[in-house]
Amino acid sequence: MIQNNKINHIISWKYLVKEGDILVIIGISARLVDGVYKVNESLIEKIKINGVIPLVIVPGFDNSRLISMCKGFIIPGGVTWNEIDEEIIKYAIKMDMPLLGICAGMQALANIHNFDKDILSDQTIPIGNDSHDSKLKYVHDISITSKFLYDILGSKKVRVNSRHKFKVTKKNYFSVDAYSDDGLIEAIHLPNKTFILGVQWHPEDLDDEFSKKIFACFIERCKIS
Repeated sequence: MIQNNKINHIISWKYLVKEGDILVIIGISARLVDGVYKVNESLIEKIKINGVIPLVIVPGFDNSRLISMCKGFIIPGGVTWNEIDEEIIKYAIKMDMPLLGICAGMQALANIHNFDKDILSDQTIPIGNDSHDSKLKYVHDISITSKFLYDILGSKKVRVNSRHKFKVTKKNYFSVDAYSDDGLIEAIHLPNKTFILGVQWHPEDLDDEFSKKIFACFIERCKIS
């Protein structure tokens, strides 16, 4: 079951796309919570206001055809990631398609090296305290350390929310774009790819200029991919 009151209307393309427009479909992997597949409404709204079509992808099926229809992908937050997230990430890397990983989605990008091993691919490390797990709207600052993310946000310091209990470690296949004040990795991207970005916070739940810039840049890349 997929729970979201607006999904049925949003993926009814005739309500959103004018005749003659080119469909830009963004694949979003669903999260299973208490027996229900869910996509947060705030994430759907961020896609909707940018004029593209969200397509919810549910694990447990042959989703290859749906994935091939998409011009970009979002791997959202959650307790961890699943097999469909890994399939989408591998496809995005192979085809150089735009992808935005949020929270657990960023952590999945930081664990690509474990995807095809006979171990649990989630090798994130517990933070050990609740300093990054808060319901407050804004929790801490992050320092932007890369030109890639600075060119998107236009600032070297951004205040963000934070709802995670685990952290990732640096690997040589991704570039670190931001750190928290206590040294945790807060954003990464894959170099030599059009746009494969992971952020540890939840920009879909914020309405500030920086969150809007992330989605605007991501969707612009999807439109030209």
